[in-house]
Amino acid sequence: MQTMLKPPRNTTQKSTTITTNLYELMEAVQEQVGSENDELVVATVMHLLRTGNATFLRSKGVSYCN
Repeated sequence: MQTMLKPPRNTTQKSTTITTNLYELMEAVQEQVGSENDELVVATVMHLLRTGNATFLRSKGVSYCN
């Protein structure tokens, strides 16, 4: 089964920064693609990290997390 995600409708929208943890990011992606698509969840999160659309706090100069 292939799953295709639709592109965003408004591409002129400014980006938004959200601070979360990796588990919550994976959970949010899973809510969109369905709980039966674990491989797609992992692939999507890896894509976000590799393209720089999701980053870790330490790469922003933060040395600790609350």
